Amino acid sequence: MGYSLGDVLKEQLKGPGGDVSNLDTSGREQIEYISLDKISGDLRNFYSLSGLEELAASIELVGLQQPLRVRENPETEGRFIIVSGHRRRAALQKLVDEGRTDLREVPCIREAPAASAALQELRLIYANSGTRVLSSAELSLQAERVEELLYRLKEEGMEFPGRMRDHVAEACRVSKSKLARLKVIREKLIPEAARQYRDGRLKEAPAYELARQPAGVQRLVWKYSDAGRRGALTEWQIANILEKIKPVLERSCRLRAGGPPCGHQPVLLEKMFNRENAYSPCGRVCCDQCEKLASCKSACPLLEKKVKKLRADRTAQNRQEKLARQERDRPEVEAISAFWEREAAARTAAGKSVRELFKATETYYSDENEKEWLERESLQNIKRGGILPFGMYGFSLSEARKLVATADFLGVTTDYLLGRTEAPGGADGEAPAWRRTAPPEEAAGQLVICGWMPGGTFPREPCDVVADFQAGGRVFRKACCFDGKVFLMGKSGAKIDAECVRWMALPPVDGDVSKLDTNGGDKEGSGGGWSA
Repeated sequence: MGYSLGDVLKEQLKGPGGDVSNLDTSGREQIEYISLDKISGDLRNFYSLSGLEELAASIELVGLQQPLRVRENPETEGRFIIVSGHRRRAALQKLVDEGRTDLREVPCIREAPAASAALQELRLIYANSGTRVLSSAELSLQAERVEELLYRLKEEGMEFPGRMRDHVAEACRVSKSKLARLKVIREKLIPEAARQYRDGRLKEAPAYELARQPAGVQRLVWKYSDAGRRGALTEWQIANILEKIKPVLERSCRLRAGGPPCGHQPVLLEKMFNRENAYSPCGRVCCDQCEKLASCKSACPLLEKKVKKLRADRTAQNRQEKLARQERDRPEVEAISAFWEREAAARTAAGKSVRELFKATETYYSDENEKEWLERESLQNIKRGGILPFGMYGFSLSEARKLVATADFLGVTTDYLLGRTEAPGGADGEAPAWRRTAPPEEAAGQLVICGWMPGGTFPREPCDVVADFQAGGRVFRKACCFDGKVFLMGKSGAKIDAECVRWMALPPVDGDVSKLDTNGGDKEGSGGGWSA
């Protein structure tokens, strides 16, 4: 027949005359009624008195279904100490306080006193372990206390054949594997996590996973999970944080002989778990290998020189890219600027204010809008892809070019396409001087605004022009001729082999236009030229 700790305890707990005060309810026992005032709890009871409201309601509805088990108080005659039934006594006292005086007398089973204090406490645990659902933390405390009591009884001469862990598992009614897990939690879990484990916020499974880690790693997991504030730490959270921090903790310094542990670990961990940054890959690689080293504000101090050089190189590269971008955008910016120059000239010549212009185009006006408009008229803040002064913030250079290309392809004016005239070649009558680019005999029917036209566009017919050309990294201005296809040095001169930045059609003059001096006067000193 196998060994049983219960059998040994029964033998030790026999009362006078050989009667056994059982740890279970088998056998004949006497029930007596004892006043609640004479019954106190055992100070060694570590079980929580939870769920009293529900238990009191049950007792009030169906009565007390199980008597209390008590023993005589050896220090005070006529008083008793609870062996099993602390929750029942508390629930009954609650009902009595609420007026149920009929429950003041409580049915009890009186147990014989044990031979030692250790046996008395072990009796308390044995009696309670099977009468309630224990939390994991309570079960762990129970197992710890049972083990202590059994070792004390062993010192007092009681024999316990076999392994102590088996006896503890039997007394606590749990498996040996669970008992081992509880022992790891009890002995290894850091204090801040143990507090939440005891009050039920931290469950057994995540508590065990956390307790298996070294104390330093546990504290890092606890810190970066923010469990102290949020609580309810889960196995998934623990595994996720461990996956991130272990590569950092296992890294050695690549820049020092002997490869000591990376001294930059705290900074890397803080950055990795910075809520504003979400997740950074810094934990995966050494700062020396990080592609974001130049922009990092928390790089390893051993790489200070490298960081400075990378930042200097990046600044130089950014400067070069900015210059290249400005050069790439320059033709379009100048083309957009030309439209704003024309609009400003036309508005000034017409004597109209920006407010009046907005009102005429049914556009919302504000002081801020006028400020932006005047800035563009003065060619400030003109950028690639910027708007043109038509359509009030809704017309782009590409749309203007499409309109002009359509007119050119169909051999009509833009005024015709926009319904400003019924004559495809232009409206009858002479336009105001500031709106003409050429006299009627040179460009019959062509009615356009006088002003600079962007490079990439050409006059519709041969004419004299003044144009800005770019060559050799500089821009120069030249009076020349347009023969319908290209710009020439004179009416029969050589082709100008340079990029046209912008141009303006000129009215006809006597003589060769190539003799005009762009600084005023002609080359032969006639004084009849033009000024830029």
